[in-house]
Amino acid sequence: MGLQWYLMGMLTVVAWNAVSSIGARYWLDWRAYLGLAASAALVWLTIGWSWASFAEGEAQSGAMGLMIFGLGGLLTLSCTWRYFIAPRPRLLKR
Repeated sequence: MGLQWYLMGMLTVVAWNAVSSIGARYWLDWRAYLGLAASAALVWLTIGWSWASFAEGEAQSGAMGLMIFGLGGLLTLSCTWRYFIAPRPRLLKR
């Protein structure tokens, strides 16, 4: 379980850097930040729930976590990207 918490902490750092990188390339308003935070939280919950369930031998619970939280996180991320991030690129001067 220690490895799980370490990897989830690393995932948090990667998500933070990804949001910073996206913010440098696109105009982000509160809806974009909210969508990115919600999708990151759902993916984080997916990894925590599923890993712990599979480690305890509850494969059905792990699969349910992947389906419910993982699919919700992917849908939230794709809708946030499509409607709030992609239409507003930041024009960089060269």
